Amino acid sequence: MKIVLIEPAASEANVYSKLHMPLLGPIYLGTILKNKGHKVEIYNEDIHRPDYSKLNADIIGISILTSTAKRGYDIAKKFPKEKVIIGGVHASLLPDEALQFARQVVVGEAEEVIAGIVDGSIKDAIVYGEPIQNLDNLPHPDFSLIKGNRFSGLITSVSTSRGCPFDCTFCSVTKMFGREYRFRSAENVIEELLSRRRSSFFFCDDNFTANPQRTRALLELMIKHKIRNWTCQVRCDAAKDDELLSLMARAGCNVVCVGFESINPETLQAYQKRQNVDDIINAIRSFRKKRIKIHGMFVLGSDNDNEKTIWDTLRFAIKQKIDTIQMMILTPVPGTKFHEELKQQKRIFTHDWNLYDGQHVVFNPKLLSAKQLQLNVARAYAKFYSLSKFFSLLVRLRFRNAMFRFIGYRIVREWIRRNHSMHWLRRAYLSSPSVSQNNT
Repeated sequence: MKIVLIEPAASEANVYSKLHMPLLGPIYLGTILKNKGHKVEIYNEDIHRPDYSKLNADIIGISILTSTAKRGYDIAKKFPKEKVIIGGVHASLLPDEALQFARQVVVGEAEEVIAGIVDGSIKDAIVYGEPIQNLDNLPHPDFSLIKGNRFSGLITSVSTSRGCPFDCTFCSVTKMFGREYRFRSAENVIEELLSRRRSSFFFCDDNFTANPQRTRALLELMIKHKIRNWTCQVRCDAAKDDELLSLMARAGCNVVCVGFESINPETLQAYQKRQNVDDIINAIRSFRKKRIKIHGMFVLGSDNDNEKTIWDTLRFAIKQKIDTIQMMILTPVPGTKFHEELKQQKRIFTHDWNLYDGQHVVFNPKLLSAKQLQLNVARAYAKFYSLSKFFSLLVRLRFRNAMFRFIGYRIVREWIRRNHSMHWLRRAYLSSPSVSQNNT
């Protein structure tokens, strides 16, 4: 059979669309189906958008996040419903919604059920995938299946684990992958890395150092095979293990993406983050001591955040010399604790999924208005990712940071250009009878 898998583009520019790092889910599924003899094509719309009127296939598989759900549904409507299968995080959270546009919806991990769905032996409208217990049994994802693939020399995503035992109130990871960590063996990961022949890797695990013993074994193999130049996502607690941190540095870790989330102690507690501001500062110092660059991720807009919190966060990032930052607006993703709380309090004023990208306010904050939160985050972003900062870094020959500051500058400038009138915010308020108009 001919099978086409599609990752829809988000409605707004973001750093991932600039770096071309596709979701691994469709690539794993495509690889499994290719190995079973099917002809597979994968389209990531950020890389190449096909002419859908000329696209013929027996099965159309669409993987959606919440922010790409509307685009995914629009794509689905271009094909007969009996050909369409929808999966991904958003479909797993709201399967009945997705089922309006597809013959079948997959909830959770699809690797063990996708073959049965395609050959027709699994006929349920909503198919519940089981968590893969032995991740070593998965094939290495075949990136050559992506049409228009221009990955030579660019960052390649690698997943070495699934699941997370933490339960941050705003996060949907556990809804998709569960609260039990599962890990690939170090040997299995190194086999994939050696086969890639890429200049840079991004370990997309939500917490790369979750299993220190396994991580140490992997790092030692990376040192042995001289695999360097990579980025990973970690929690602050990774910096408390100096031996592990030293191994990361020796193995060529260039950047850590750290979920600091907030410098407001009350917000950290509300997020159930299990860390404090001292932990954040100590982590920054430890990473810098090992000459590992830091991408700090913050989530703004909790019930304990006000306008001052936003600017305190910016000043903190500058004072602590964080290399790059991500200031996301708190978003009530369906299926999270935060969404349920706001839904009960009738504080969500739009369910336009295009706006659920961490860049738009979709609910009423407590200590500032939606407009104040939106404007101040945009202005703080613009101050951090300014042209003057770019040129300053360039003059000091800090090319990597300069490049990312310039990428950030372009993204922020584009976002402000497209959203300066706040038309979407006013429209959302006007269409929501439960929202008080004096909060705009």
